[in-house]
Amino acid sequence: MKKTVFAAISLALVFILLAGCGGADKAPAEKGESAVGVIMNAGTTQAFSDEAVKEEDIKTILAAGLAAESAINQQPWFFAAVTDKDLLTELSSQGKAPGAGAPAPSGGGDMPAFPQGENAPAPDGDKPVPPPQGGAPKGVSGGPKASLGSSPLAIFIYKDESTPSPDPDFDCGLAAQNMYIAASSLGYGVKIVSSPTMTLNGEDHDAICEKLGVPVSFKAVAVLLVGTPDVTADGVSGATGRSAFSDKAVIID
Repeated sequence: MKKTVFAAISLALVFILLAGCGGADKAPAEKGESAVGVIMNAGTTQAFSDEAVKEEDIKTILAAGLAAESAINQQPWFFAAVTDKDLLTELSSQGKAPGAGAPAPSGGGDMPAFPQGENAPAPDGDKPVPPPQGGAPKGVSGGPKASLGSSPLAIFIYKDESTPSPDPDFDCGLAAQNMYIAASSLGYGVKIVSSPTMTLNGEDHDAICEKLGVPVSFKAVAVLLVGTPDVTADGVSGATGRSAFSDKAVIID
């Protein structure tokens, strides 16, 4: 029973994070802001500046991922933090056909987005959460849409399926959540993408693992793009609505 309650609470935290991700570049979270404040206000960054992420901050973000909960303490994850721009460019280009431009936006590969210009849903009587501001998704309004290779730091999250962990993907998701909150708390913008895993786990999987220093038996789960947001990006046009609080959540007392 205790294990079931813990799993339910952990899953609820993941859903809260997903609901709190914005599809926009907003001003970075204030350092020292509460965890709840970060979750409710941090947005998905769609455009990054070239400013480097400090090495000490990279270590803090990774440590936050390593501190995540995991079933029977299996810790079925491995993180590769890459700041080498040439390597990031190479990896981002491996998923493109020869002569092709940037890949088309894949709505399922990114975290869901808050509308830009509208308030996030809130329970009746509660103060709505203000929306993040910044780049609207490309293909909707012509605004930027960050992808692998467009941020100064990318953290590759891999899973080890050989452990007794009952759900390594879920554990890696908790680690991604921790790193998202840590990076946002440090004042950085973050975007979580899963679409690069199609290439990372494709025919060049072993060669990519060797470049990233990842055991070849591991599989990619997601990539965190981290950096300082480009606050000049458009954050108003192309806004879309969010579901009402009552449509997606219930309180039973």
